Amino acid sequence: MKWVKPPIEGDKVRALAASYNLDLLTASILTRRDMTAPDQIAFFLEEDERFLHNPFIFPDMEKAVERVLAAAEEGEKVLICGDKDADGITSTVLMVETLRMIGLDPQWRVPLGDEDYGLNPQVLAEKAAEDVTLVITVDCGITDFSEIKLAVELGMDVLIFDHHMPREDELPDAAAIINPKIADSYPFTGLCAVAVVSKFQWALTLAGTDMWGAEYCLILTRREGEDIILEAVRMRNLLEAGRISVSAAAGEADRTRFLQFIEGHPLYTYRIDEQIPLISDFFGGADVHVTDTAPDIAAAFPAFRGRSLEELESGSRLARYFPENSGALTTLRNLMVTLHYRTISGAFDSWRRGLDLVALGTLADLMPLKDENRIMVRMGLNRLNVSDSLNERRAALRELLIRQRLHEGRIGTTEMAWQLCPLINASGRMGRADVGVRLFLESDQACIASLADELVNLNKKRRALGEKLWDKIRPRAYESMEELGGRMIILADEEVPRGITGILATRLQKTMEAAAVVISIKGDGASGSIRCDSGMNALEWLEAMGSLLDDFGGHPQAGGFRIPGNKIGELTRLTHKWLDGSSHAPVESETLTVDAELSHEEIVRLGPDGLESLLERLEPYGEGFRPLTFLTRSVKIFQADLVGKPKNNHLKLLVSLGSNRWPALWWDGAERYGTVIRKDAEVDLIYRVDRDRWRGADARRLTVLEASLCS
Repeated sequence: MKWVKPPIEGDKVRALAASYNLDLLTASILTRRDMTAPDQIAFFLEEDERFLHNPFIFPDMEKAVERVLAAAEEGEKVLICGDKDADGITSTVLMVETLRMIGLDPQWRVPLGDEDYGLNPQVLAEKAAEDVTLVITVDCGITDFSEIKLAVELGMDVLIFDHHMPREDELPDAAAIINPKIADSYPFTGLCAVAVVSKFQWALTLAGTDMWGAEYCLILTRREGEDIILEAVRMRNLLEAGRISVSAAAGEADRTRFLQFIEGHPLYTYRIDEQIPLISDFFGGADVHVTDTAPDIAAAFPAFRGRSLEELESGSRLARYFPENSGALTTLRNLMVTLHYRTISGAFDSWRRGLDLVALGTLADLMPLKDENRIMVRMGLNRLNVSDSLNERRAALRELLIRQRLHEGRIGTTEMAWQLCPLINASGRMGRADVGVRLFLESDQACIASLADELVNLNKKRRALGEKLWDKIRPRAYESMEELGGRMIILADEEVPRGITGILATRLQKTMEAAAVVISIKGDGASGSIRCDSGMNALEWLEAMGSLLDDFGGHPQAGGFRIPGNKIGELTRLTHKWLDGSSHAPVESETLTVDAELSHEEIVRLGPDGLESLLERLEPYGEGFRPLTFLTRSVKIFQADLVGKPKNNHLKLLVSLGSNRWPALWWDGAERYGTVIRKDAEVDLIYRVDRDRWRGADARRLTVLEASLCS
């Protein structure tokens, strides 16, 4: 495998380190990954909840909150409809927990067996007959046009909490839609469904405080020569709802416009003794009632006492990362939001408890680990590791951790993604997504233990079935790939359950380095999954095939669809034609990118604590931010053995690194045994540093990615 260590400029590394108080190694890694912009750095260095986007940025969030509050007040019957993957299961659980916070006892439903993704018309009719008046979709709904139309005709309102792409910018006729992928609706499109639900939970929590619907205006004046400039920002639900700036020199029209802007709102300023004379001058001596925020700010933050807004701005962390947060009025706005949030912070403990589910859903659904996802996943990891102020671990996760031998020591994103997320996904893949939901909602410890055992057994069955079907379809995959010019794979099989199509498509895509489609045929209908490499967009293919499909949805790298069984042949023919007319080509062999070259001396200097600190500082790792990759030269091999049943296809090594000997594993590295890898050889080693649970709760080992003999 090829590897590269991109060159970086030392001056830029030193400047980054100085600007953000980073060590040079961390600064060089971020520079090499081209993550040096202030708004990128913020989400690596900060864990403060203030850096998360306010949920009321979603245009329909207030409508969604009001509709759910009305349902609670009237004691309405509510149905939650989720999907059957890990994101769908966790978002269903979190929505149930959210509605229980306000006294509702919602019903919930996830697809069972080979049921399709999305709303079920028969279920909607049954629930309407049972007087359900509110349907809430999580991780589905954005493309369920006919089903939502039916629900409305049956007298039910529908709230959609989804993150899949709308179809051709059309939206269903729902009472409210919360989806970050609706154009210009939210500053970050990379939220998974459970993160979207978490945003709603935050908003609903705010609705239980004095800040719900609270509107006020912050005003500041300043002199510019002979002129007076008066600025105001209007706040609602801790979010800026409008801003105005007027000049006394502009005359009566601007005064009128300003009065209309602030009319009916409480007014606040900073250092009233300085502001009132200017405000009075602006309005020709009129008496304007304004409250001074300076005393409250000084009481909450004693270090701020006596300091001007300009001085406070220079020390603002938000302004440091986000230039749009500069200016005296914006600084006052941020201080007031922080002050108000501090007074109600305790109300948000329920929201904080749900962030472990957000971390699971984000990692399982391969959401990009950037922007606010980094903070929410990091907070979720803290929840899982009982390293936040709540000091408790969710009972269901504790049982799963015990069964995966992860209950001792720290849990990182690798353990979550590879050992917890597959367990939760397994219930849906085996047609029993209800087991995953029930496990997380159960309160009886004996039932939790029993459901955890059932989940583990479902995962074992899923793995056995996956291996059996893999052996069956793999030879046919080569035939399909050849038929489609090496660019794609399409397989259909009656033995493949709907829940396994995604995992088989993923394995085909990774193994054969081509976009893969696996279809489950059941009677006259069929359902399939597509998984793509970086050179192809799954949604583009789905849209191109739209004339043949009953339904589809997904992300650029993964999607699902329904298709009549008799159109599968036509799907292959149309795909061949589409590929011939597209720019998609097989992806070149992967190139490893080295984040840092660590000499043996550097490793000794860092020591185990320093290396561990580096690894944890840059967590979470996953989609869009892979684990750190290092290069060390002249690494001596003390031991090399073939391992792995039944094929002996892995290498187990003992190597020198710094002043210590490290255990190492090279997955599928057997072909290098006896050539590059042999006892007493010295190699240049490219590797990751991972946890080794077999040797202890916090033991580390190397995962070898590439090696070459020293020249």
